[in-house]
Amino acid sequence: MKLKINVSVIVPVYKTENYLEKCIHSIVNQNLDNIEIIIVNDGSPDNSENIIQKFSSKYSNIIYIKKENGGLSSARNMGLKYAKGEFIGFVDSDDYIDINMYSKMFNKAVKDNSDIVICDMKYDLKGKDISNNKFEDFGILDRNETLLRYLNHTYFRSHAQNKIYKKELFNEVNFPEGKLFEDMATFYKLVHRSNRVSFINEKLYYYNQGNEGSITKKKFNLRNLDLIYNSADMIDFFKENNYKSEIINGSIELYFFSVKTLLDMLYSSKKNMENLEFNNMKKQVFKEINKDIYIEGLTLFYKNNRCNLLKYHLYNLNYISKFYYLKTFVKSII
Repeated sequence: MKLKINVSVIVPVYKTENYLEKCIHSIVNQNLDNIEIIIVNDGSPDNSENIIQKFSSKYSNIIYIKKENGGLSSARNMGLKYAKGEFIGFVDSDDYIDINMYSKMFNKAVKDNSDIVICDMKYDLKGKDISNNKFEDFGILDRNETLLRYLNHTYFRSHAQNKIYKKELFNEVNFPEGKLFEDMATFYKLVHRSNRVSFINEKLYYYNQGNEGSITKKKFNLRNLDLIYNSADMIDFFKENNYKSEIINGSIELYFFSVKTLLDMLYSSKKNMENLEFNNMKKQVFKEINKDIYIEGLTLFYKNNRCNLLKYHLYNLNYISKFYYLKTFVKSII
């Protein structure tokens, strides 16, 4: 008789040889029984394969899958096809986790009869925690309460890695392949399929901010527009599924916040571009922004006391370029 697998941990691997041993070591030493580790080599050209094989030859609960490069979503979706656990977890191969992470989260899920459990994260920059969220233990929430707190964009984010999910939540949900910001595109759909969500107010997942290969360290490109495309899709999803106005308004406000984040990314990359390239990129970005949703989201942002009247006017798309140049100027003289 086969043992029941409690948690399947899916680890996509691509060009992370400098971090991979620490990552896998933190997972194989989890103090939860009946855990399987699915490592998906997404066509990594470095020494990652040798590191994976060293661990897989030693630990019988490691399943090693090698595939052609298809991106993070593709690797996660492949891992989901092999997963046999009651719950699913994800660990990025340049991160690492607390030895108690999955035992605490699984036990919490069982105790609360929850479909999703969320823990806090440490944003690790060379050993220093640079987290700025205000994570809380909200007890047990239903899907509506969970979405409201997520859309507040204060307490927790859509990261797949600091959560465990009932496997059946993925029966009709996959990570979108070929797109960026895949967690944002997926999280609300999983919450939609859930009934109960629990929280652990402990930093059990260590999110490495020092990897130069991270998307946040790369030069801006038009694929980053997926951020606002995902936000627009979320609004449509909530409307189509007849969510209450408070949640729809929260997603509209998040659209504004996503545009703001996108423009932050664009302007912070300006120093790495020629003027012509930057101006062409900016023109394309502004063309793709849904102006009506942006203005509605900005108005909600102001009405909910998230910005003052001056910033409200400066965030108007007609003035936003001047606002970013002002920010750059202020930074240069401080």
